[in-house]
Amino acid sequence: MLSTLRRLANLTLVERALLLQLTALSLGLRVALTTITLPRLTSLLSHIAVSPLLSQVPFLHTRCTVDRLFTLVDLATAVSHRDGRCLPRSLLLFWLFRARHEPVELCLGVIKNRTTLEGHAWVERDGIVLGDTVSFTSRYALFLRLSS
Repeated sequence: MLSTLRRLANLTLVERALLLQLTALSLGLRVALTTITLPRLTSLLSHIAVSPLLSQVPFLHTRCTVDRLFTLVDLATAVSHRDGRCLPRSLLLFWLFRARHEPVELCLGVIKNRTTLEGHAWVERDGIVLGDTVSFTSRYALFLRLSS
């Protein structure tokens, strides 16, 4: 908690405005995930991200480096999703990279731990994992890859 507060305190005004927008978008994704299938949602996000008018949403995202976007998306999903935040986090990254006209893929994988089945979501560009670690994602068997 203390490290999160330190990270928040070190944000610039632009980053704080972007964080607020990303948090609201993350909450919107929470609702969307209950009503729209994942392939349809990624298609919708991809179309929104490349449309001339909406490609600027969230506003000011182009003023941040990719590394800062990873940090802001992590913070936004930490606030809006306590558990299971990898999917909303990956959807936000998918959207932001598409708005920057980068070809990315949303990946979903599963792993069986004794009696439970666990899932994880991440984003890749040209087979390179973005905003996550390969050592972590490689533990999961990929079962779905959604392209932009």
